[in-house]
Amino acid sequence: MFSCNSQVITTKKSFLSNNNFYISCALVLLLSILYSIQLKVTYTVSIYFLITGFWSIDILFLFFLQYFLVVKFLLRCGDVESNPGPKDKHCLSVCHYNINSLVAHNFAKLSSLEAFNAVHKFDIICISESFLDSSFSSDDSALVLKGYQLVRADHPLDIKRGGTCIYFKEILPIKVLNVINLPECLLCEISYENQKCFVVSLYRSPSQSTNEFQNFLKELEILIETICTPDNSNLVIIVGDFNAKLSIWNPTDPDSIEGIEISAMTSSYGLTQIISEATHILPNSSSCIDLLFTNQPNMITSSGVLPSIHPNCHHQIIYANINFKIFFPPPYERLVWHYERADVDAIRQSINNINWDRVFFNLNVNSQVDIFNEYIMNIFKNFIPNEIIEINDKDPPWITKAIKNKNIRKKILYRRYLQGGKHFSDLEMVNNLTISINNMIETSKKSHYDRLSKKLSNPKTSPKHIG
Repeated sequence: MFSCNSQVITTKKSFLSNNNFYISCALVLLLSILYSIQLKVTYTVSIYFLITGFWSIDILFLFFLQYFLVVKFLLRCGDVESNPGPKDKHCLSVCHYNINSLVAHNFAKLSSLEAFNAVHKFDIICISESFLDSSFSSDDSALVLKGYQLVRADHPLDIKRGGTCIYFKEILPIKVLNVINLPECLLCEISYENQKCFVVSLYRSPSQSTNEFQNFLKELEILIETICTPDNSNLVIIVGDFNAKLSIWNPTDPDSIEGIEISAMTSSYGLTQIISEATHILPNSSSCIDLLFTNQPNMITSSGVLPSIHPNCHHQIIYANINFKIFFPPPYERLVWHYERADVDAIRQSINNINWDRVFFNLNVNSQVDIFNEYIMNIFKNFIPNEIIEINDKDPPWITKAIKNKNIRKKILYRRYLQGGKHFSDLEMVNNLTISINNMIETSKKSHYDRLSKKLSNPKTSPKHIG
C-alpha cells in the first residue's frame, strides 16, 4: 500500500501473483494464433481488454513479448524482408522431362514446352529421350527455345533414340563440361559469387544389359566423385530418367536391382533422392523412375511433380527450386496498342475539332510540340484500345494469357488427381485439358505467323514494326 495526498491507492493484483497466470498465458497463446490469421482480430481483442480493464502490467509485458516473438519468427523464415523492395536475384530452378522425342508431331512438344515454361519459368530444362541425331544441328530453328541455349548428348550410335539435352537461359553464368565415358549425359557448372552448382542430366535405357548397367554405375560414380567435394561446398543436382525403382522412392514400386544399386552408390556420397511420387503414369500402373538427387537437400526450397505437357507422353515433369542465388534482369511493363480496333473516324474528327491556332497561341516551338503530343496521345488513348502488360523477353509472342491460365488450371487439376486417390477419371480431365492447351497453342502460333506474313507481304510495313 502506498500513501499519496491522504488517499490510499491499492495496486491491482498482479496476474503473476495468483493462479490466473496460466489463464493469461493461454490467452496470449490464443492471441498469437489469431495474430497469425489476421492482425485485426488481435487488435480487436486488445481494445476489448483495455476497455473492460481486464489487463495488468504482466499482460502488457506478455503482449509485447508475443509481438516480438512473432516478428522474430517471420524474419527467420528466410522469405520475409525487413526492408522490402525490388529484388535483383532469384533462386535457381531446374526441371526434367522425358519428352519421348522432341521431333515428333512436327516439334509440337517444343511449343507445348514453351507454353508450359511461360508459367513456370525454369532456368534449366533437362530433357530425356530427345531422339536427336546428327541430322539436326543445335542451331536448327525448329529446336530453338526463345531465350535459351541448347546443349546435347545424343545416342552414341547417332540414331533417333534415347539421348539427353539441356535448355538453359542465355543469361545464366553456366559452363558446359565434357563427360567422356558416360554417354547420354551432360554436366553443367554454374558459378556465382564464389558459389558452385553442378547440374547433371542423364538418360539410362531400360534395355541395358547387366554389364552395360555396371559400366553405367561405375562411370556415374566417377563423375559424382569428381564434382562432390569432401567439405560438401559444391551443390550437386543430378536429374534424369534412371529407369530404376525403389519402394523408398515410391511405396507402390517394387525394388529393382538397378534401384538398389543406384541408391547404395549415391547414398555413399551423401546424395539424397527427393522425388517421392509417381513420375511415369499409365492407366493401370504408375512408378517413380524420373529422379532428382542432391547432396544438399536443405537447399531445396520446393520440389515435386508437374503434369505431362502431351497426352501421348506418360512421363511427368519433375522440378526443384534451389536456394542458389543468381542475378537476372527483372521483367518490365509496356503500353500495348491494339491498332486494328482503332476508331479512325473518331480520331480524325477529334483532331479536326481542336482549334490549334488558339492552343498554340503565344507558345514557343518547344511548348507547341509538347502540347501537340499531349493532345494527340489523349485522343489515341480514348479511341485506340490499349493496355499495360508485363513483358518478359523470354516469353514467345504467341503465348496468350488464356494459354497461361489453362496451364495453371491443369496444375491444379493434377494436384487434385494426386490428392484425391489417383482416380483415372481425374487423370482423364488432366489429359483432356492438355489436348485443349495444345490445340490452343497450334491455333495461336498459326495466327501469330499469319499476321507476320501479312506484314512482310505489305510493302508499306516498315521492318521495325514487324514482330
